[in-house]
Amino acid sequence: MRITADETPGLDRALALYDAVGWTAYTRDPDRLARSLAGSHSVVTAWDDDGGLVGLARTVSDGESICYIQDVLVHPASRRRGVARALMEEIQGRYAHCMFLALTTDADGTEDAERSHPLYRALGFQPHDDLRLAAFGYRP
Repeated sequence: MRITADETPGLDRALALYDAVGWTAYTRDPDRLARSLAGSHSVVTAWDDDGGLVGLARTVSDGESICYIQDVLVHPASRRRGVARALMEEIQGRYAHCMFLALTTDADGTEDAERSHPLYRALGFQPHDDLRLAAFGYRP
């Protein structure tokens, strides 16, 4: 596996990965996905030995005080092989100087949470409540 930073994959490859994980909110508007990737502070990718895109994580950040980890995707055929860990560790290293790294993910009790929460905890992330913080969201 090869990890790259700031090498945004072509839109076709990105769409295929987002589609493989079932993130249709991203794939139904390819132009929006292209703009999202282009507007990211950082795009970290994982590639298999054959040059296939197997993982992607992207950030939104001011580069100094905070980093939001926006998407963490691993192709279903590549799960449980350390891809997500490698992506997250790359981001943690790149943003170690920031005051706070944040991510929003699926709530407890969902299938995605069953897979991702143990990894995030193992990497030192804690639920906002445990940090005496609250998270708020708004969907227009």
